[in-house]
Amino acid sequence: MKKLLTILSITVLAACGGGGSQLDTNPAGIRDMADTLQVQLNIRDTAAIAAIYAPNGSIMPPNAETITGREAIEAFWSEFLASGNIISIKGSEVRASGKIGYRVGTFTIASEQNQLLDAGKYVEVWHHGDAGWLLMYDIFNSNRAQP
Repeated sequence: MKKLLTILSITVLAACGGGGSQLDTNPAGIRDMADTLQVQLNIRDTAAIAAIYAPNGSIMPPNAETITGREAIEAFWSEFLASGNIISIKGSEVRASGKIGYRVGTFTIASEQNQLLDAGKYVEVWHHGDAGWLLMYDIFNSNRAQP
């Protein structure tokens, strides 16, 4: 069973990743873009945040519908950051194969008074194209139980 899953995973990544000289298996570009995302979150530049996402990228927040497209993503982050919340993201694993990469990690959300409001985990799926690495899917959820 484990061998079957490995073969299936390689097949899916190969199908998504293209081939030959288009391969970019170095995840450093994803790390760089994720660092840029954190900087933009810190300075609350929602246009720059949205530009890190692919034009048809999506955010899948907890307890909400999927948000797709840069304009909608910018609106999401504008509303979220207008509350004064401070979000910190920390990647724990980054991988890339061909044109597809992913990053997983944890996040915290704190108030302006540095009170912890939430903590959780996320998965990001990145796509490498002519513009470099762009965030395609951003999925996150809380570690806290719902009331």
